[in-house]
Amino acid sequence: MTISPKQELACWLAGSLLAIALFLRSHTFYVTAETYCYGAAFLSVLVFLLWVRFRRRSIPSPKWLRVTANTALVILDAVFLLYILGVATYYE
Repeated sequence: MTISPKQELACWLAGSLLAIALFLRSHTFYVTAETYCYGAAFLSVLVFLLWVRFRRRSIPSPKWLRVTANTALVILDAVFLLYILGVATYYE
């Protein structure tokens, strides 16, 4: 599947916003049944973005897109760790 850089940028922006919205809706520090549902959806979005970043390409992506992708992944990984820590510390 060939995705243009503009389409990939749209994936990064939409995926990042969706992941942050899922995190905010998850009630991380007050664990309910919704917390796990939103967490699973958040993890699915993160896995999709990891696939978009590390898939094989026929042509290399532009540098600005690699920087955008790496920045988004670092931020979303940190947010996911915050989610995991919030759920783990709730039961202590």
